[in-house]
Amino acid sequence: MAWIPVHTTARTAVRGSTLSTNSMVISQEIAALVDEYRHAQERDRHRWVDRILRLMLPHFRNWAPTLCRISGDVYGNHRDDVISVISERTLEVLGEALIPGKHEKVANWYSYLNGISRYAALAYFNSSEVTAASGMVALQRKQRHIARVREDLRKKLGREPEPNEIIDSANEQMRARRSNPEKQGVLVEMADLDNVLPVADIADHDRAVEDDDYVLSPIEGRELVSAIIDACYLRSDQLGKAADVWVGDLYGEPPALGTVTEIARTLHIRQDRAADLLADVRTVSQQVCEDEYGVALPV
Repeated sequence: MAWIPVHTTARTAVRGSTLSTNSMVISQEIAALVDEYRHAQERDRHRWVDRILRLMLPHFRNWAPTLCRISGDVYGNHRDDVISVISERTLEVLGEALIPGKHEKVANWYSYLNGISRYAALAYFNSSEVTAASGMVALQRKQRHIARVREDLRKKLGREPEPNEIIDSANEQMRARRSNPEKQGVLVEMADLDNVLPVADIADHDRAVEDDDYVLSPIEGRELVSAIIDACYLRSDQLGKAADVWVGDLYGEPPALGTVTEIARTLHIRQDRAADLLADVRTVSQQVCEDEYGVALPV
């Protein structure tokens, strides 16, 4: 994906315009509460935690149904579990916020917690608690890939794509990303489409949070992903490939992050080497987000 550089000041102006007044007010309120929490006596900190969770709980409830749907839980059977997972992850973030230098560069707490919620929900639906068997993880990942491809085609074509169009597009992407997709079992077949429930009407643009609440617009977000991957390629070809596997589908529909195992398989390297590469990619990602966009990356 090509990335056209834009001055940081321009990005900041555009980014500011994409935030709704409501989310900005909520973000400022959270920031004030977090600051009070950081400076409170240890015995009093639970009060500030309770206030932050009470403030965010309605938003967690609002995000949960869509986070369920984009992970295949169309009927929201895991809605309450997702709300709990989001709340638990928020508690972890608040605990981390007590560490000097941790989460201090967060520019918008509302969008930051929304991003963290997406990752937490994705991890939950990929966990053994939900999948029950390890083989289900690969199956769910393939289903999400199919759903993302179908959604992209629907937006591009303005209609529901034919099954063969979905299969051709999905497999073309996999062949471009994987060295041996046939052996890895990631290619899509007609039978795989039966396992993916139909998505909503073309006019339905539902999101886990309204577009106005993104710290970056979807267009800027895709540009950010490209910038991260390009920055990694500047350091080494191997690091660029690792970044593509890890974050290449971050702004897909539904969003997904690659794993250490996928990096190892794609690059034909050991797991420990893949883990080291991922750590380097995260460092580069944080630098790009903070230096070029003024956004703290929630990973």
